[in-house]
Amino acid sequence: MTSPAAASADHLLALNGPSIDGTWYRGMTGFAQRTPWLQPLMTAYTTVGVLLLCALLVLAWWNARRRGDLAAITAVAWAGVGTLVCVAVATALKQVFAEGRPCLAIAHVTTVQPCPGPSDYAFPSNHTALAAALAAGIWLASRRLGLIAAVLALLEGFSRVYLGQHYPHDVLAALALAALITFGGWPLTRRPLAYLIHWFVRTPLRLLLTGTR
Repeated sequence: MTSPAAASADHLLALNGPSIDGTWYRGMTGFAQRTPWLQPLMTAYTTVGVLLLCALLVLAWWNARRRGDLAAITAVAWAGVGTLVCVAVATALKQVFAEGRPCLAIAHVTTVQPCPGPSDYAFPSNHTALAAALAAGIWLASRRLGLIAAVLALLEGFSRVYLGQHYPHDVLAALALAALITFGGWPLTRRPLAYLIHWFVRTPLRLLLTGTR
């Protein structure tokens, strides 16, 4: 069977995760083993966190619809589109950099969650990219909800390292990618999306946007 290191060698841009922040990863997995009371919470949150962010996005849409705030609704639309773009880019980058999971590359570590297989690459963290992109999009629609979303996204990233699934740099790269795509793409997509939203207002679908007949 091909080892993770040999598999990564087939990729010119393969990352050597342990040399970047393997020590930090060991420290975090050690912390996880010393806090058994936190393990079930982080195990649940790593999935529930994304669902909470989706709920916040729906709440941002509902508040904007109730106010008839088409600018905020445009931001909500970009949050959805931008998140899809971010996850697609993150998934593609995994194949480019082919960084093996730290739980496979670093010996003698015990992780909270089972380690994925050698073809399930680590860099960047998809969970974190998804959470951070949602949070950034929510921020564009509502600063108040955006602050809550930012905390939830950071906690999502923390959970990925705590559970032993990712190096810290996998999470940091995902946060940066989400910020770059969401905030960088917003000035480019704002006007076309606003035009589309205003067009929908003149159709029967306007009830999804303004809540008025």
